[in-house]
Amino acid sequence: MRISLALIVATAAATACSSAGGAPATHLAVDSAGITIVRNERPLWSYAESWSVSDEARVTIGVLDGAAAYQLHDVVAAKLQSEGDIVLVDGGTREVRLYDSAGTFLKELGGPGSGPGEFEYPVQVLVTAGDTISVWDDALARVTRFNPQGELLDIRTVDRGQIAKAIDPPMYPGTARLLPDGNLMVRLTEKAMTKQAAKTGNQGSEGGSRARSGALRVSADYARVDTLMFFGDAELVDVAAPWGDWRLPPPRAKTTVLAVHSDESRVCIGDQRAAEIACFGPDGSHTLIRWTPKQVAVTEADVTVWRDTTVELLAGKLSESQVIGVLEQVVVPAVRPPFSEIRIDAAGNLWAEQGPSEENVGSIDYLVFDPTGVLLGTVATPPVRILDIGHDYLLGVYEDDLEVQYLKLFDILKP
Repeated sequence: MRISLALIVATAAATACSSAGGAPATHLAVDSAGITIVRNERPLWSYAESWSVSDEARVTIGVLDGAAAYQLHDVVAAKLQSEGDIVLVDGGTREVRLYDSAGTFLKELGGPGSGPGEFEYPVQVLVTAGDTISVWDDALARVTRFNPQGELLDIRTVDRGQIAKAIDPPMYPGTARLLPDGNLMVRLTEKAMTKQAAKTGNQGSEGGSRARSGALRVSADYARVDTLMFFGDAELVDVAAPWGDWRLPPPRAKTTVLAVHSDESRVCIGDQRAAEIACFGPDGSHTLIRWTPKQVAVTEADVTVWRDTTVELLAGKLSESQVIGVLEQVVVPAVRPPFSEIRIDAAGNLWAEQGPSEENVGSIDYLVFDPTGVLLGTVATPPVRILDIGHDYLLGVYEDDLEVQYLKLFDILKP
């Protein structure tokens, strides 16, 4: 087995950057398949080196009652242009909007529909070289590009049938995300999980089962289809419903989450069954990031959210006593998965959500790993659903008690 000089240097650097007590903070190794494995024992940052996020938002977009351009329904994506203008995708209204750096509405780039510049299910926005805006519509399977001022440039439709030819049943192409180089990251879906699949290799920790899934990187011309990895989909448990056997997710069900770098074609995939995230570079590199997770108990609030969601799902289908009978069959797991969502910031750092912060009440803790997979430390963020992380900003959605959404832009403070 050959180990490159760069890896030896990286290992030495990680060992040198140790915390008090002399133990190395990180150990790097390469296995026989050429996969870089980064085992993190403790963070590299000292207290003085840690990043923080401003308490107050620099820009806020959203109103309870006001002009339609400022009412937000289901913000699914947002991105800053080079001069600070904000591109916002509202999945609820199927609109793409452009705001200036102060949050003032400029124009609507496109609304609901299937014609040119219209959207059925927009889920992603990228801002590439020259501030060109690219919007991925997952229902229409197409990329719509706008110039920096929001004028329509062109449309490219993806042929999912071409992708399906490279996949063996019962897997088929599911959701997809656009990569900055024009390629796609496609998530696979299993049409029907067999009983045998449920018994072998896809078990959840509390007896739940997980359908098979996976991720492909597909070139824009379909000439190259690379399998990144296979993994489990959302965890489900079996219950007896009035209509027969049924499956539903338990509280804090394990699943697999994916993140795409907005500036380079790097993809990270995290299966929540373990404290491990796999990252794949555009050059074919494969890095496994591992760490020792904290054991965070599933809270009553977690169970309440799960219960309310399930009751809403079954509303009108079952009586109250029948719903209770279904819920009581589900075993509540003792601990949360080791991470929730993951994001890749503009510098290539990976952020993994840990849950509510113990030290900063009302905040959410994220572990931050540098582009090589080394654990830098923990950053406490405001209680928002993060959509984009730049070099010096964080963009996320805050939802108040009335379920009104606000897009908020915060500063990231780095020593």
